[in-house]
Amino acid sequence: MSAPPALQIREANAHLAAVHRRAAELEARLDAAERTVHAQAERLALHDQQLRAALDELGRAKDRCPEPRPSMDAVDATMEKLRAQCLSRGASGIQGLARFFRQLDRDGSRSLDADEFRQGLAKLGLVLDQAEAEGVCRKWDRNGSGTLDLEEFLRALRPPMSQAREAVIAAAFAKLDRSGDGVVTVDDLRGVYSGRAHPKVRSGEWTEDEVLRRFLDNFDSSEKDGQVTLAEFQDYYSGVSASMNTDEEFVAMMTSAWQL
Repeated sequence: MSAPPALQIREANAHLAAVHRRAAELEARLDAAERTVHAQAERLALHDQQLRAALDELGRAKDRCPEPRPSMDAVDATMEKLRAQCLSRGASGIQGLARFFRQLDRDGSRSLDADEFRQGLAKLGLVLDQAEAEGVCRKWDRNGSGTLDLEEFLRALRPPMSQAREAVIAAAFAKLDRSGDGVVTVDDLRGVYSGRAHPKVRSGEWTEDEVLRRFLDNFDSSEKDGQVTLAEFQDYYSGVSASMNTDEEFVAMMTSAWQL
């Protein structure tokens, strides 16, 4: 049998070299992905340790201060009364709270001012004076509209988030916080998202950084300082959580949205 032509040998060698380069590229990407996952896991573990240490210190401080806790102020006391009222009416879940809100919203405006809030509660057997009603409305009115909408009402009275929800929120934040300093900025977002495909970037109306900043502002507090802390990120998603009844639904939404 005659040897293959030199041209075929060169082509085969070139193909083999290309296969080796591709394999090396894939191995490098896999190593980078493993390092990223490992770094995120370490940050989450560190955050968990810090939380546990804070809870331990809180317990020690409580042991050192056996005297009774100070009484709640009028607004907090009113909030506890409302939570008890919700429980007594079978409105502890999200859907039940929404029905309770609609009972208070006598004019169907989907918002409550202090007067309507007070009168609605009085008809349901919970009597507040005007100062208490105004204090609750001020504390719950997050957007400064002077009234309470359903989202604000749910946010104030919703059941606390489960560990599963808190964990998936922390995982999403860790993915954004590439620097690991506990604060997400535009610089962090550049490594995760690209704004080049945004229509206003393509038209030249916005820069890519402007797109990222506006995206960041969704999670930022009312100050809009271009930095989002874990607390602000959790606060944003606590509002989203209030509208979702099951942990499975919330975790699936977060996993899909952030590609966790």
